[in-house]
Amino acid sequence: MCTSDEFPPFKTLDAQGRPSGLIMDLIVDLKQQLSARVGQPLKLSLVQVNPLNRLLFLDQGRCEVLVTSLLDTPARRREVDFASPGFYSSAATVFAPKSTRVPDWESLRGKTLCAPATSVWVRPFESRYGVQFASFNGTAEVRKAVTDSRCLGAMGDDALYSALARQPEWADYEVKLPGQEPAPWGIALRKGQPALLAAVSSIVEGWHANGLIIELEQRYGLAPNAWVAQQHAQAQHE
Repeated sequence: MCTSDEFPPFKTLDAQGRPSGLIMDLIVDLKQQLSARVGQPLKLSLVQVNPLNRLLFLDQGRCEVLVTSLLDTPARRREVDFASPGFYSSAATVFAPKSTRVPDWESLRGKTLCAPATSVWVRPFESRYGVQFASFNGTAEVRKAVTDSRCLGAMGDDALYSALARQPEWADYEVKLPGQEPAPWGIALRKGQPALLAAVSSIVEGWHANGLIIELEQRYGLAPNAWVAQQHAQAQHE
């Protein structure tokens, strides 16, 4: 499975240096459920990717499944298949020092934000608000650029940055604006694998139905995600 560095507690390293967090727990559960479906234990091999190479690695067959905070969008569905429904959701926001005043999106006109080069939000926000962007390969580079004051702040997922703001080392930073243009996080697969796609989709449906993702939010001290709560409620009535 391909996965990437995420913000804690979605994916991080534990005290022993092992991957952990909400996304990692879902990856382990996905592997266990797929093993049960094929009737034999499957070996879990993690392939580290970043926003620039994650879809390429998936297309090249370096992994069968991609589990990250990848947004499920119409443009990306032309490249890969997404399990449906998604497993989480986020929207675009701005993360910056508490001392930086950002009253609204319009106040960002002509200002520079840091963002991953593959962000689906860069072009719309350039056009709509006149924001300028400094692009980076991944979220780790974006965070470093923000702390180095190479941009006013970062634009990215409100779910990720809200969680990051709770970390002690980021106590001087905050999420500045309500999220815009929400989209679900989807598990991606190469096209042409209908059986695997159906199996993964069924497993994700089960996560929503049995409340696993809500349980993991509580375990990791995350604020409740309204979209996840909505998916759980819908699953309870189906």
